[in-house]
Amino acid sequence: MGGASPMDYAWLVEEYQKDSDLIGVTFVRGMSPGEALRRIGATRGDTSREVGIAAYTGDGGAVLIDYHCQPLPETLSRSTEMARVITGSTVDEHFVYSVDGVVVTEFEPFFPSDRNGSDPDRLLVHMRELGIPLVGEADSRTSTALAIALAARATGVALTPTHYEAEPIVGSID
Repeated sequence: MGGASPMDYAWLVEEYQKDSDLIGVTFVRGMSPGEALRRIGATRGDTSREVGIAAYTGDGGAVLIDYHCQPLPETLSRSTEMARVITGSTVDEHFVYSVDGVVVTEFEPFFPSDRNGSDPDRLLVHMRELGIPLVGEADSRTSTALAIALAARATGVALTPTHYEAEPIVGSID
């Protein structure tokens, strides 16, 4: 999905804003939605616990969407790659890219120049191509869609409106 752009995910940002001011979106390369839920310890089919999660099949892997923005365990990226974007008006925004259980690059989407992780510059090529500012603050009107596009590019997983319209596998964690 090397060419994902913010416009490819503007619909998702608009969709989540209808239901909540918080969202967590996680792209996991080469994994089924059921396996992703199992790895995070979700009770499949049960949405009564604290954090409800919808797991979708995307091109190239699974995409998890939750409205509680709790951290997900790094075990989700064991033997693969994952990227997670947490955003909302009442939480600090966060982007994390992990490979094989290790956080490689993480930053706040409003402050992309302040990166941490084992290889904080690993995604610089994608960041430059997307127009993510590497100095100073990002534009708050576009930072969410940019971060989601970066997550898609980093993992090679795509979520389209057609994927999103399909019935997800649901579960929950505490």
